[in-house]
Amino acid sequence: MPVFIKETVFLLSEIWYNISMSQVLYRKYRPQNFSEVLAQETVKTVLKNAIKQSRVSHAYLFTGPRGVGKTTIARILAKAINCLSPKDGEPCGKCDSCLLIADGRFLDLFEIDAASYTGVDNIREIIDGVKFAPTYGKYKVFIIDEVHMLSKAAFNALLKTLEEPPAHAVFILATTEIHKVPATIISRTQRFDFRSISQADILKLFETVLKEQGTQISPEAQKLIAQASGGSFRDALSILDQILALGGEKITLEQVEDILGVTRLASSQKLLGFILAEDSGGGVKFIKDLAFGGLDLVQFTKNFLEYLRLVLLVKLGTENSDSLGLSPEDQGILTEQASNLNGGRLLDIIKKFLETYRETKQSPVQELPLLAAILSLCGELASTSSPASPNRDENLGGRTPAKAAAKIPGKLDLGAVVDGWAKVLARAKDYNHSLLSSLRLGRIVRVEGDVLVLAFPYSFHKQTVDALKNRIVVEQVLEEVFNEKIRIKVFLEKEIENVKDENNSDLVSEAIKILGE
Repeated sequence: MPVFIKETVFLLSEIWYNISMSQVLYRKYRPQNFSEVLAQETVKTVLKNAIKQSRVSHAYLFTGPRGVGKTTIARILAKAINCLSPKDGEPCGKCDSCLLIADGRFLDLFEIDAASYTGVDNIREIIDGVKFAPTYGKYKVFIIDEVHMLSKAAFNALLKTLEEPPAHAVFILATTEIHKVPATIISRTQRFDFRSISQADILKLFETVLKEQGTQISPEAQKLIAQASGGSFRDALSILDQILALGGEKITLEQVEDILGVTRLASSQKLLGFILAEDSGGGVKFIKDLAFGGLDLVQFTKNFLEYLRLVLLVKLGTENSDSLGLSPEDQGILTEQASNLNGGRLLDIIKKFLETYRETKQSPVQELPLLAAILSLCGELASTSSPASPNRDENLGGRTPAKAAAKIPGKLDLGAVVDGWAKVLARAKDYNHSLLSSLRLGRIVRVEGDVLVLAFPYSFHKQTVDALKNRIVVEQVLEEVFNEKIRIKVFLEKEIENVKDENNSDLVSEAIKILGE
């Protein structure tokens, strides 16, 4: 084939590739500098300061859920440390290095997908390339995505290079499964933990994208997409891309529901209403109608758990229904349902539907676990305990009432804590207003006798609550609210996995995280 034909074919393929990629939203709206990245503020601040102070590490480890910006920030970091005119830790975006990296043509940036290149020979190729000085930039940067997929031999080969790297080499390892990365590798890197993206940040991104796309999507529909994304920017934009394929200048909530196979908040409120009224007939008919309509009941159960999470947060007083961005009607129903539920009953419902969600995913008939859950919570299923069981209520004809277990005298239960937590926060504010901001971020993990276990996302908040004077205030408030002497134990979120009570399902923990799968 003549050379000019080859060049023409290559040029046309490049043009087609660029056109097709420009249509993929998560590529088109990928941030090009730190300031464009939504969320991950701590990670951005530390990296920018390191660049400003010329304290670039030889190896970084980015860990966190999928689609939260690990690879994006890795590329921005590669751009910033090779930028010819960086400013305040940001790449200029105009120099040759920045432009080449943005176009994917920078010879000193190597991106490796460890899921495809897992062998030791692949890593040895990288190690051989590390020895040579950069062709164009200041640093040779090696981004290894899904690094946990490397074989043991590959990790061992990489370890030697991480121990004694040349000054011109920077490794950026990314993983969604940090527990599979050897401790020897972790100890030789600077580790950064990326968090799931909040719905507020996803909606902020949607605002920019939809404005440029010239399409209107109702706020309720946008929130539904954000919920379905599971805290992932990439998933959120992929779903939005699918929604925009419908065409037209305005897309309705009903269209989004059809594509996602989910129902609006009103459906979750309606189901909870049936359970609160112990109307098993209404609840059963409701689920049968959803199944007959072809709705994905696994997704519906997940959405219902998300609604229960909102009810729990409002019940705990850590969220106000006005701040959740709901319609006035939905706000009113949410507040009413939260106030009508005692803590024990709410935790019973959450526990039952967490079990139901897992069963629904595996059941050949999706509606069966849901129907069983409704009948159980409405007291329609006969107790399997013996006639002498203390849980049996003879006045109900042998049915087990769907109510919270009675509180054992002298022992605090989890349901009582949930019921009274809003009062705890209110009284803590009266004692120490600054303490409240840290205490509000505390997550109730469980109750161990007379000890309340709390978890905090950041060490600052943990240390604030754990300070002697503040601990005394919190324990005094707990005694006032619950009329019992209660001590507190505080942990960081990342520590709590190692201190779970074997006799407790850590229900509030699981409920507040709600299925971030």
